[in-house]
Amino acid sequence: MKKAKRCLIAVVSGVLVATAVLSGCGQSKKEVSKNDDHLTVYLWENRLMKNIAPYIHEQFPDQDIEFIIGNNDTDLYSYFKEHDELPDIITVRRFSGTDAQDLQPYLMDFASYDVVSKYYSYAVQYYKNAEDEIQWLPICGIPQTIIANKTLFDQYGVKIPENYEEYVQACQQFYDNGIKPYSMDLGEDWSNNEIIQAAAIGEFTSLDGIEWRNGAETASDEVKFDDTLWKRIFSETSQFLKDSHFGKEDINIDIDTGTQMFVEGKSAMFHGHPTVMQQLQKQMDAELIRIPYFSQTSDESYVYMTPSLNIAFNKNLEKDREKLDTALDVLDCMISEEGQKLIADGSGVISLNTDVPTMMQDVPGLEDEINNNAVYIRYSAQKSFDASLEAVHGLLSGEMDETQAFDTFRSVMNRKDPEEKATVNFENEYSISLNDRNGRDAASSILTTIREENEAQLALVPYYYFTSSMYKGECTNSRVGMMTAKSSDTALYFAKINGKQVYELVENYLADADENFYVTNKYELPIASGMKMIVNQAESGFLLKKLTVNDKKIDKEKEYSILLTDTTMSVLKKINPKCEIEQLKETTLSSVWIEAMSKGQQPSAPEDYIEVEQ
Repeated sequence: MKKAKRCLIAVVSGVLVATAVLSGCGQSKKEVSKNDDHLTVYLWENRLMKNIAPYIHEQFPDQDIEFIIGNNDTDLYSYFKEHDELPDIITVRRFSGTDAQDLQPYLMDFASYDVVSKYYSYAVQYYKNAEDEIQWLPICGIPQTIIANKTLFDQYGVKIPENYEEYVQACQQFYDNGIKPYSMDLGEDWSNNEIIQAAAIGEFTSLDGIEWRNGAETASDEVKFDDTLWKRIFSETSQFLKDSHFGKEDINIDIDTGTQMFVEGKSAMFHGHPTVMQQLQKQMDAELIRIPYFSQTSDESYVYMTPSLNIAFNKNLEKDREKLDTALDVLDCMISEEGQKLIADGSGVISLNTDVPTMMQDVPGLEDEINNNAVYIRYSAQKSFDASLEAVHGLLSGEMDETQAFDTFRSVMNRKDPEEKATVNFENEYSISLNDRNGRDAASSILTTIREENEAQLALVPYYYFTSSMYKGECTNSRVGMMTAKSSDTALYFAKINGKQVYELVENYLADADENFYVTNKYELPIASGMKMIVNQAESGFLLKKLTVNDKKIDKEKEYSILLTDTTMSVLKKINPKCEIEQLKETTLSSVWIEAMSKGQQPSAPEDYIEVEQ
């Protein structure tokens, strides 16, 4: 990948954050800033770790790039900023300009760089802030549509709808035949957020809707609402719910229930992006097709699009041209054709890069909308999800009419968050950055706490479940939760195996964590607790040299209880199929950590759990 001249105007602000990239907390600033010369990239879920991170490393093998898991919430980065540790590159999926306003002074303006010229204008229209800066960019779009069981449509003689009137007729025909027309998972907040915008998609794409959206994206305090516009929006939302025959019972339909109803042929339509449709097609002996969302006020139809991720750069990068070039290389790699496919996790990607041809060839049914750029980018302010859920559930339950639902939506959107009380007062500080022995003190402290809470002797976990340094002082429950990857949480598993099997588990994890993800550099080494890994770095990766417990070589005959996550459980199951592994019910890595800290107790001290020998 060749470097292009990227900088048109280099603007350096006098308001800059400290240059530490997630520098440590339990050490002096001088001591922890040793890693500042490498690029730190936060990805909002571990699927991206497994897809795009290896690809970027492959493209730039000589660049020192660290990928760390994040959370789908800009408040995580506000937390870092408050401690002068904003990473170089940050990403989220749920995003609006209002959510990230406190970060605005610390983020780079992409408008000064020619990467913006590679984007279609419609893709960045909502990304300009009040100062006309573009501090965030979407990477690529994922089409979210209705998925229809065409075999069921044909069986009951129902016409595939091509406009809203025909959609209503199709729903009525299925309802009359005892088939649920649409099994949307309205127990989930994201589907309620979608249903308001999809039901009234003609309003959101109108001039009035675009004007409201621009104002909402840049609102510094209260989001203003055009009453006339929003009364129409909720009138159409209510009508869509009635026309689709949604009712009170749909309030509790979660993703699993909604999917199962569709798979079993109990409903004619579901919704999802191309990967979801591919997964459904494998489960069903039926022909599936896509249906766009229809305007209620015209014959137009639209693809409802969700950005796969939104990305921002720390303004401090402009102080280091070489590091900035590496960051721009990473961005170029992400918006390349292969990068977008990896980020979107398959086919059916709406490219926002004018240099990349359409990747919708394998996604039939949306040709007209794509050719006409009839693509609507969803509004996804953090509060819009709760606001949508309360308003739609009010309509479904019958407890609210359209006016009351709108009032509720507006009220929740502008509701001031209550000041959250601290649940724990951390007495020590631990860094998420690698220490001198290539361990992560913050991750070690969290994992050891979780291990001890579950009374296990050992634990082995991938590095990508830990997000944040631990800062000295009072900390709220929500901030405690952000120290683990809630967006990519994992179940916990318990097993009893002998020392030989423990050794083989660690050995195999280092060699082959799973079919899509390998430990290729020091940043990807696992986190252990109750034991210490002495590892050799080889040209092809890492080799386990020695494993100790309490400073002694592990007893290969002795039985140990070990705590595992999804990935490490899979490795153990692969090498020892007969091993009895118990899943800890109604428990996840994040929930145990949050619960432990909610008691006000101090986390366990980090362990010296790894040493990498050159």
